[in-house]
Amino acid sequence: MEIFVFSSKNLTNIWAGIGARLWAVSQTEDSATTQGRKTKAQNMKIGSFGILYCTDTHALTTPFVVYSKVDPHRVVENVWPEKWVLPFKIHPLGNPEHQLSSDEAKKVLPVFKRSGETNFGKIFHVQAVTAFSATGIEQEDWEILVSRLAVKSGET
Repeated sequence: MEIFVFSSKNLTNIWAGIGARLWAVSQTEDSATTQGRKTKAQNMKIGSFGILYCTDTHALTTPFVVYSKVDPHRVVENVWPEKWVLPFKIHPLGNPEHQLSSDEAKKVLPVFKRSGETNFGKIFHVQAVTAFSATGIEQEDWEILVSRLAVKSGET
């Protein structure tokens, strides 16, 4: 299966996106990067799965379901301190109170054992230049991520 991994520099931005039920990527001045992102964003369909990654804490957090297409023309100015682009609606399955560090992910996710890969970034594409690039994992990996990171019934 494929999931989309989006990184954020801090948990504050992640909380803001969850509260708005919206995600986007930071605006860039490089027109080639912008065009590349727009092209790749078309591959992310409604119903796709995604997960957020916090670069400050080096942790995966907040799995989500995509529930709108990317808007290639909208600039979001009222959710995050900076302007973000290519927004899409999300249905978060968790919140940043639940995190899985990159070191722990390498220990518990079968994708690392199957691939023999030890570099977290080679499995989970968390670089800004890889925004809207799907990450290939198995259903078992997704189940572990959801069981660790989704909010359980009765939690807030």
